[in-house]
Amino acid sequence: MGFADKARELASKTADAAQKGAKDARDKGERLMLQRKLNGVAEDLGHTVYRQHQGTEAPEGEVDRLVGEMNALQAEIDAIPA
Repeated sequence: MGFADKARELASKTADAAQKGAKDARDKGERLMLQRKLNGVAEDLGHTVYRQHQGTEAPEGEVDRLVGEMNALQAEIDAIPA
């Protein structure tokens, strides 16, 4: 294998590693964004449950809606490769 072949092989490996690194970074960013959304919905759920326990009525089905939204967000998070 000549010098040019080795250089091409090294360049190809470097490009592959760079693409993998970029994909990993995108996945991590997406996971973080979804986790923040999930935390926000969990906070809303906590406020809703607290208000219910204080005697303030929440809109009908609000707890179920928030739990469903949390389940959907968690499924999206779980679908992202680790």
